[in-house]
Amino acid sequence: MPKERGVLPYVFYIVILLASVAALWGTLQLGEALTPTALRPTEEVATLSSAFGDFSTSVRHHVHSTIGVLLLQILIILLAARLMGWVFRKMRQPAVIGEIVAGILLGPSLFGHVSPELFGALFPTESLPNIQLLSNFGLILFMFAIGMELRLGDIRRQLKSSLIISHAGIFIPFALSLPLSYAIYTEYASSLTNFTPFALFIGISMSITAFPVLARIIQENHLQRTHLGKLSLSTAAAGDITAWLMLAAIIAISQSGSILSTGYNLLFLIAYLLVMFGIIRPLFRVAGKVYNNTEVISHGMVGVIFILLLLSSYITELLSMHALFGAFMLGLVMPEDLSFRKILTDKIEDVSLMLFLPLFFVSSGLQTELGLIDSPATWALLGLFTLVAVIGKVGGTYVSARFSGESPKSSIYLGAFMNTRGLMELVVLGIGYEMKILPPTIYAVLVLMTVITTVMTMPMVHLINVFIRMKERKRDRIESIDKQAGAKVLLSFGRPSSGATLLHLTNQLLRRGGAHPNVTALHITTDKDINPIEADKFYQDSFRPILRAAEELEQPLETDYIVADEVESAVLNKLTSERYNLLIVGAGVRLSSDEDDREASSMRQQMSRFMGSLPMRTTESLLSIHSMLRDKMAFFVHRAPCSVGILLSRSFDSPKHILVYVRSASDLRLLPYARTMAENNQATLRIVLSTGVAREGLNSHSGEEIIVTDKLCSVPTECDLVVVSYTYWQESFDTCEELLAQLPSTLILNLK
Repeated sequence: MPKERGVLPYVFYIVILLASVAALWGTLQLGEALTPTALRPTEEVATLSSAFGDFSTSVRHHVHSTIGVLLLQILIILLAARLMGWVFRKMRQPAVIGEIVAGILLGPSLFGHVSPELFGALFPTESLPNIQLLSNFGLILFMFAIGMELRLGDIRRQLKSSLIISHAGIFIPFALSLPLSYAIYTEYASSLTNFTPFALFIGISMSITAFPVLARIIQENHLQRTHLGKLSLSTAAAGDITAWLMLAAIIAISQSGSILSTGYNLLFLIAYLLVMFGIIRPLFRVAGKVYNNTEVISHGMVGVIFILLLLSSYITELLSMHALFGAFMLGLVMPEDLSFRKILTDKIEDVSLMLFLPLFFVSSGLQTELGLIDSPATWALLGLFTLVAVIGKVGGTYVSARFSGESPKSSIYLGAFMNTRGLMELVVLGIGYEMKILPPTIYAVLVLMTVITTVMTMPMVHLINVFIRMKERKRDRIESIDKQAGAKVLLSFGRPSSGATLLHLTNQLLRRGGAHPNVTALHITTDKDINPIEADKFYQDSFRPILRAAEELEQPLETDYIVADEVESAVLNKLTSERYNLLIVGAGVRLSSDEDDREASSMRQQMSRFMGSLPMRTTESLLSIHSMLRDKMAFFVHRAPCSVGILLSRSFDSPKHILVYVRSASDLRLLPYARTMAENNQATLRIVLSTGVAREGLNSHSGEEIIVTDKLCSVPTECDLVVVSYTYWQESFDTCEELLAQLPSTLILNLK
């Protein structure tokens, strides 16, 4: 331990500070004499008003500076995008659609029309290139991330069906759009571009599917691990790869001066693809096995990837195939190792999604003038484009899926899913508009068609669900627990370690000899914007401990992974849609023994007393932590259609001294569970019986002890598991800090 030096360090600090100030003042005084007279400021007596005037002038200067305008624009754009994303999510629509709508609303179609002066001040014409430049850079990062979301291995596993369905879903709407392009070319685009690039861009814009939006929809419908979900994702992935290859060829054709020049572009495209898949992809395979966690991946490796990203984008831009294609292809050839891809997406996707993409939406919105759709003819054109897009995509996918051997149910679902266009469509349209191929009116019509077809996806899926449910027989009522072995249990867990703990509890609670309960383990991710790579990585990481525990216990286990906004609602929906006898959950953050959890709960209580419950809840919601901190115990007890078991874990393992409280006659139903726990662990069982409960027929088993008492005072120190009813928990334990502090692991049961 260093010796305490009293005030000496403070004296030293003050001396150094005064000496530095004196040196600075002396140097500035001497230096002023060197300043030329012409550069010296006019000496005048400063007043508070003149000083404030100087301050105001400085503020106005920075407000109108390039960086000041850009920062204000980004702030407004992000706020509008988050707000509209939240609104559309509440409407059960993908948040990205709300962000697209926010971009349109901030453009001349609404904001510029309602308040042209303010619109001109916030989005002056000379500032728009800055937004477009940032959005284009963000799109390069985003397309790289999208390429990594598409895994060639998933496509190979269902190659035949994926290729047939995806290509039919591209070629049929493409072909249907050609007569429409022919009919409108003379009136809308003949003065702007040749027919060939116009028709090709119309065709590709009618054919594309937005893989990122579709992946979120599949997650929201809990289909990602079903045959339909996997087929939908692999089909969309194959379609995206095909569509971007077609787009690269179309751009090359559109920008070429002759057929021979187009041939050279396509030749170099083939050479580029051979290098990407023949050299770059094999080189990175080894890296994917080595760099599989954040501890070992280096800045040098990430730097190399960014250099290759920019180089690939630059090469495809030079070859007239657009920089976005190069970014997409580099993402596609990245190693398919989940850990490697998740590390890269964590570094890239949040910045591109949260910061740059809203700028792209607004950049698109500033170019979209919905006021151009101002006549019956243009509205009819919008309806015709939408009809052709839906019939071509849904119908083409349905027919090809049926020919591929899929059931009518799966085929109609696939058609609805593939009709999602979303952000990818906007990217294609933006390229066409930037290249002066799509005229403003057609661009506005296609943007609106994009929003309509994407928004209609979820209602279509819900209508299909309703129709199918009407044809299915009704579920039987949920049975009460009449026997322990063979009971159907839903085990919902958050942290990976808690899943294994809850499975040990469930096995000890319900196993009778060699008869195991039927257990489904459920894990829920509350971020609905995660991509498939993150979802698969979260699934692997979350279920690894519980699957290992199931293997050790020889406990049969089904797994279910859901992405949802609210944990409670997702669990309740699963309980009501399937027949479960028992729900097993943890006690939550408030009663956790984890040091960080207890500190978070304590800080939350202090802040709540200071701010009040309503402001505290609002603050937590804005920070997206309210769902993690709130107590879910009462919700499950009162809403679940089955019995509920809640474990308050204090390093729960294999209890050897179990205590069960029987406060009323109804609490006698706890005894079979406590006795099963004691039998499976060769543990002693102490039954604390209230004096008001009759003992007739209650015989103690071997290794049991019955204690009759009027009042609960303490928990014996040797006890390592308490079993108690939820009613008694509320009355005696939940509000008593002293008892809570001395509680060992506790199982709270609410039996129905």
